[in-house]
Amino acid sequence: MRDATLWQNAPAWSDSASPNLSTGSAGSAGRRRSVVHFDLSPVPTGATVVSASMVFHQTYKVDSSAISVHRVMIPWEERTVAWRSFGDGGFERESAATIAAEAGVGPRAADVSSLVQAWALGTAPNHGVLLDEAPARSTNLRSSEIDRAEERPRLDVCYVTCSDGAMNGLEAGIDCGGPHCAPCTGATTGAASTAASSVATSSSTGGASSAGDPCADPAALPPDPVPPERLSETGLYADIATRSRAANTREFRPAYELWSDGAAKRRFVYLPRCSTIDTSDMDHWSLPVGTRFWKEFRAEGVAVETRLIHRFGPGIDDWVFAAYAWDRSGSDAFLVEDGVEDARGTEHDIPRTADCWECHGKLPERILGFSALQLSHQGPGETIRSLSDAGWLTVPMPGGFRPPGDATAAAALGYLHANCGNCHNDTGVATLRTRLLAADTTVESTDTYTTGVGVRPSFWEAGVVHRITAGDPESSAVVRRMAHRGSRAQMPPIGSEVADAAGLAAVRAWIEDVRPPAGTSSGGSSASASSASASSASASSAASGSASAGAATSGAGGGSAGTGAGGSTGASSGSGAGGSGGAGPACAGVPRLKLTQVASGLETPLFLTSPPGDTSRMFVLEKDGVVRLIKNGVLLATPFLDIRGGTSCPPSRPASARPLVCTPSPTAEGGLLGMAFHPSYASNGRFWLFYTAAPRGNVTIAEFRRSATNPDVADTAAGSVPVRTLLDAKHGGWNHAGGTLAFGPDGYLYASVGDSAVTPYSASPAKDLSSPLGKILRIDVNTGLGPSGNLTGAGVNPLVWDYGLRNPWRFSFDRRTGDLYIADVGQNAWEELNIEPARTGRRNYGWPTMEGDHCVSTGCSRVGVAPAVEHSHSSGEGGSITGGYVYRGSAIPCLQGRYVYGDYGTHRFWTLRWDGSAVRDHVEITGDLASSLPAASFGEDAAGELYVVMLTGEVFRIDPR
Repeated sequence: MRDATLWQNAPAWSDSASPNLSTGSAGSAGRRRSVVHFDLSPVPTGATVVSASMVFHQTYKVDSSAISVHRVMIPWEERTVAWRSFGDGGFERESAATIAAEAGVGPRAADVSSLVQAWALGTAPNHGVLLDEAPARSTNLRSSEIDRAEERPRLDVCYVTCSDGAMNGLEAGIDCGGPHCAPCTGATTGAASTAASSVATSSSTGGASSAGDPCADPAALPPDPVPPERLSETGLYADIATRSRAANTREFRPAYELWSDGAAKRRFVYLPRCSTIDTSDMDHWSLPVGTRFWKEFRAEGVAVETRLIHRFGPGIDDWVFAAYAWDRSGSDAFLVEDGVEDARGTEHDIPRTADCWECHGKLPERILGFSALQLSHQGPGETIRSLSDAGWLTVPMPGGFRPPGDATAAAALGYLHANCGNCHNDTGVATLRTRLLAADTTVESTDTYTTGVGVRPSFWEAGVVHRITAGDPESSAVVRRMAHRGSRAQMPPIGSEVADAAGLAAVRAWIEDVRPPAGTSSGGSSASASSASASSASASSAASGSASAGAATSGAGGGSAGTGAGGSTGASSGSGAGGSGGAGPACAGVPRLKLTQVASGLETPLFLTSPPGDTSRMFVLEKDGVVRLIKNGVLLATPFLDIRGGTSCPPSRPASARPLVCTPSPTAEGGLLGMAFHPSYASNGRFWLFYTAAPRGNVTIAEFRRSATNPDVADTAAGSVPVRTLLDAKHGGWNHAGGTLAFGPDGYLYASVGDSAVTPYSASPAKDLSSPLGKILRIDVNTGLGPSGNLTGAGVNPLVWDYGLRNPWRFSFDRRTGDLYIADVGQNAWEELNIEPARTGRRNYGWPTMEGDHCVSTGCSRVGVAPAVEHSHSSGEGGSITGGYVYRGSAIPCLQGRYVYGDYGTHRFWTLRWDGSAVRDHVEITGDLASSLPAASFGEDAAGELYVVMLTGEVFRIDPR
């Protein structure tokens, strides 16, 4: 059995990390609701539930309040049982008494028994039990996450099968006791017992053979990690010439179609005999080894492609994805790994194998259209009812579940779930989440509503108000991106060149009817949006002595430098504002700042830097592979260097264009990411670029040269693009590439490399010292080797300087002290900033065991160096940290020695001082910088002035007000 806190109406409250299932502890909520989902196995036909007892274990003393038990329905209106045994003094934490709910005994037993019998026999949906406490107090029930089984929520069910007259316990270890029943009227015991046995066998095997070994399937292909060369060899067809399908292949269709530019599709599945689908988690099914899926595409009336997905092993990544292109005769289809454009003369494009992982790799079940929600329809094809009736599901759910709300809402929510929820969910980096859960019972309880309606978008666009603007589809970012094609901003980002008119109509219709969150208007800012600009520094500083949230509240918000009106109390330490390495002037707090635009019209800029000593030039990297030059404040039309390769990987540009940079998909965190100039660039013209390279997106660090005749362009002669490659590492992930290059104070080149987003997270190469992934590397550019001082040992990659990093997108050195600031993008809970004293190195920063200063898995053994600063996602501060620089310019004296950084996801900015051992005077400056644009990166020019690079195409300089 399992339980989960699936929905609660208390604002800004989360118990997901707690071992307690809280129905209270939210004074402002008024009412607190939690769902307990008990997994029930099927009861044989003819069985009768005699009694059922719900048992909970309480850990907190509570005040008097009534707790009601509801059947979870849509809406949840049917109240089944209510009791008050948790009130009137409650129970002390020390005694931790186990409470058997009154619903399981005495006169109320019949109420629960009939409910459980309906669940177990499949005549009513098993959505779980709703605990509803009013008024909300502090009732905390123990969760199934705890180690002691006797303290977990339990549903004890006793039932009778009249075939043998025996009393049986549905759950293991339950002794029902009591009398046996008489044999069923009108049937002999032996005959009835045989019938019952037959039913049970069919239920557990998913369709057994009537002769010989019931699990034998001589036509089945063995699991194989290598896909066959021909479609006819994959097991779909008994005879491909006549298109007759193999036995035991079943056709199915999703309730909510995935858009493929209008292509007609059919889907088939093979499930091994005697296997079951683990549906104990209705939101994430686990399919048996040997399962195969096929999806057949017809475009313009022609068979163009069939895709195969095959689970060949028990691991989460033991899946094969393959695409087969039909030949012109239509006699067979052949494996293609690098994709096909305009297959069979149509406008249908067959994707690369790597693109399959882009969509399927972000959810543990890997399958998008075969799920509880997608199979909850009346047919044709397999449905959740047919699978339940045939015994394929470990937890039958014949009634299925559907999106909440009326038909308009259900159509839109189902569409967004199917087409966007594979990326936009709580397992990845997306902050808009559109995946529906089995426990969603109202539109307002869905992630689509809570993360979309009234929430400012991460990507700013003129005319857009919110991700989903209640009542106004055209100012909704979701509608804009669904309608858009031709750039990474489109939804879906790959596999589509034509907007789905029907899908757009469904989403528009719902947005027109949707109501804004309480306390907001359809065109106004939501609470979450307005909080992003509040000047408060509630970030947690792991080091001692950091400024408290209260001390930093006013921060940069009031008064100019020197007035004392706007300073944080944390600034009163003896070192002033200069930070380690220089005291600087006497300043009262943080100076007032502003952003001044210096360039616009760039295509997805990601980084800005300048050569040492060159105060007239700044170089900006565009994601697709172009280095742009800002000279004397003017963005030049002629690129410094163009090594674009496109998103096809291998690139579609001609070989003469010397394409190098490959972005595996429009939304992948690849492309041209980092640049560093040799300390003697003025004389030798050497520089290095960090990019994901064609043909397969390997993480690459390569040397290039400036033109010998024109300092405003690079040398593109043969042999110079590139001059030399320092790193060519297989990456393969859809994100976590890292991407910063910088020369350290020791003259060596440092590089940050992400862990490639390996799943499960416990398998991240960040902890593997033989791999360059998830590391800070340190390289001697003259030899290409790792210099003395790097990590050493058997099997250790000689380039590794630091390890245990997830995605160190941006790092920098304090040009005065040499301290290293590493901003590591977090997973689902914490963003972190690590500060490493100069020339220290060889540090483990904890990932994948730790996220920030917190265990990723409950009960871990803590490892690694704790971050200097962390920002939580739950507080609204953290989303995707963007590392910055320690200010060493001259235009803002009172910013001297302060580190400035931000967060791409929440659009917030902070500054702090590092005194060599602890963070001091940590202040939020979002209110001053006042930008709603996504800060992809910070930049530093030769004079030490700081810049903010916006993904939307602008570059701003940080100036004093």
